[in-house]
Amino acid sequence: MDAAHLHLMLNHIPLLGTVFGLPVLLAGILLKNNALRIAGLLMLLVAALAAIPVYLTGEPAEEIVENLPGVGHDQIEAHEDFAMFALISAIITGVIAAAALAFDWMRKQAAALLSAVALVAALVTAGLMGQTANLGGEIRHTELRGDQAAVQADNKIDTKKQEKDDDDH
Repeated sequence: MDAAHLHLMLNHIPLLGTVFGLPVLLAGILLKNNALRIAGLLMLLVAALAAIPVYLTGEPAEEIVENLPGVGHDQIEAHEDFAMFALISAIITGVIAAAALAFDWMRKQAAALLSAVALVAALVTAGLMGQTANLGGEIRHTELRGDQAAVQADNKIDTKKQEKDDDDH
């Protein structure tokens, strides 16, 4: 398993952990259900922790894929730049979630306030993670770029591959 494989395998955890943690946390706050609130905070904490290896495998993954046909170098750079903001936001959200969890056993009012702050931070993180994921998808998926020249270049590669496969049979 190489860095590109590991990066692709792990990159869904921070995005989905944040996206699913948000409504769970919101439900816990609105319904005053401590178990749901704690579950939402734990999901946000796990998402933040998972964001670290995802970010760290990004650069090695770039080295593996940057010379492959159809890979967008501008998209790699945009993805990499945006990923830093998403990582920072995820870590901040995770720290707030961890603080809310720690205060839950000591000071209930502080835990409730920190849970609300974590909810707002998670909204920002979800947006940044979503945009980072979209930019990452554009690296190999030319159909997402809206770049007709890139789509045509990929079609030429596919046509040449098909012709070669036909000649082999």
